Parts: sequence; C-alpha cells; structure tokens
Amino acid sequence: MKVAILHHNIELTELKFKELFENNGVDVKFFDIRNVKEKELLDYDLVLNRVYSSVASKDFNSLDKTLNLLKNLEKNQIKCINSFKASLADYNKFELFKLLSSKCIFTPPTLFVGSKEEINSKSIKAVKNFGFPIVVKRNCGGKSYDVTKVYSIEELIATLNKSFIISDKQNYKGGFILQKFIKSIRNHDARLGVINGKFYFSYARSFISRNSEDKWMASTSGGSCEFDYDSNEEEENIAIKANLAIESSFSESDIILSENGPCIIEVNLTPGYFIDNPEDIKRMKLIVNSLTKDLSKVKLIELKN
Repeated sequence: MKVAILHHNIELTELKFKELFENNGVDVKFFDIRNVKEKELLDYDLVLNRVYSSVASKDFNSLDKTLNLLKNLEKNQIKCINSFKASLADYNKFELFKLLSSKCIFTPPTLFVGSKEEINSKSIKAVKNFGFPIVVKRNCGGKSYDVTKVYSIEELIATLNKSFIISDKQNYKGGFILQKFIKSIRNHDARLGVINGKFYFSYARSFISRNSEDKWMASTSGGSCEFDYDSNEEEENIAIKANLAIESSFSESDIILSENGPCIIEVNLTPGYFIDNPEDIKRMKLIVNSLTKDLSKVKLIELKN
C-alpha cells in the first residue's frame, strides 16, 4: 500500500504520521503542496491532506491549490483524507456553519464578512441578530489566530477594519466571520475524535482568556491545558453527526456544553499533535491503524476482483 502525505511546511506531527504508517507496512512519501503535480499522486492508494488551515495567513494560495488538487484526485478515483468537501469545510468556517446548520446541528449562528465594504452592514446585522458579545474570527485559519471577542459595535467595526488591513498585507483572501457567543456552563471544552462515523476518543482543554478577564476560549497552542475527559452520549452523537455532515473520514470536533446542550464550535480535520505527549501518540496510532485497516480491506476487494 502506498500513502502520499500532502503538506506545506513539514512539522514533527507529519514525520510521526509517516513513521506510524511505515510501522504498519505502508510505503509513505511526502509531497509539498507548493510543488506537487497531480500526476505524481495518481499511483497512490491514499492521499493524506496535512496542509493546515493556519497556512492561510502565510500562503493563502496554497489552500486554493490543495482544494483543486483534492477535487481532481477524487475525479480520478484516488482516496483522499480528507475529501474535497470536508477540506472545504476545514478551510472555510462559514461553509462549515452552513453544512452543520443544514443538518440541524447546534453551532453558533454565523455571518460572513467578505470585504471591507460589508463591515458596517454586517456589523449592524450581527448586533441585531446576536447581541453582545460577538466573536470575530478569520473565516480560514487555525491555532486561534486572530480570534477575538467584542462588546460594542464601535469595537466590532474597529476590529474588522484592523483585521482587513492586516489580511491585505498578508494576501489573505478568506474573509472573516461573526459568531454569536455561546456561553459554556463549565470551564473547559471537549474535543472528540471520530473516524468514518464512529467515535474513537475524547479529551478536554481548559479555557483561556483572550481580550477579556473571563476565560472563554480553548486553544492548546494558546495556553490551554489538556486533560482526560470521558465524553457523554449526547456529545458523541453530535460529533458523529458533524463528521457525517461534512463527509469527513476523520475529524476532531470542539464542543462546549451550553445551557441548551452540546454545541459544536469547530470541526478540525488537520489537528496538530505533540509528539512528546503520550496521549497524542495514542490518538495518532488509533487514526493510522483505522485508516490502514480500511485501506487493507479495499486492496483485498480489488485483488479478489
């Protein structure tokens, strides 16, 4: 079996994934999205997309190239994890909102701001529909970059204007989203891993503060602490529904517990892992073993045919 790992800058996580696949007898090769040609990947059984959404602030064009490549590979019957549809939801938070909402999955109401010309009108609409506070995020991004919470329309407009100025300098073209702030009734979130519609693992992350005194956001890269957490059936069900809604082979959903029940904050398709964390290694092994098992089944069917 042959696996291609698609990447931008190779991080330690990708090197570990390669090692784990090779331990399962899989041939693995890295391909840099900035240089790869579609024809180089047509002989592979699986293309594992590890081009992070956080690349958006440095090299937005590479995300467009990734999506186009995945779409074309799928037309050529190459298995991609994750799929074009799922990766689009990973790189476009507003698209994720639409997909989750269409399946009646509880997630924060969201508005998209695509240009500076829309700032005033979308800000007024957000205040009318959501009230305060409002969460402002890049529509495409990761690792909690450029995520903030605002408390007045003046602050909202000023934040968006500043964000568009910075994004123009970075050649970031993804726009921004405004979300209704959903308050958690506990001091942590839960991250649930789902593979092919089946729940596999869960853990929790403590909340940290961001431009406010209260702790409201979970981000390991931003300083949250991870700890063991046993998810309940309701959380597992909503994580599975989110995984299926975006047609993802593998996902980790960030879930808070609100007074109205579990709420999906984000669905991560290219989560980062710390290779010095034994729990992260266990999760990576679960992912690789499951994907390898599925690949073996497909290859066996092909041989029989």
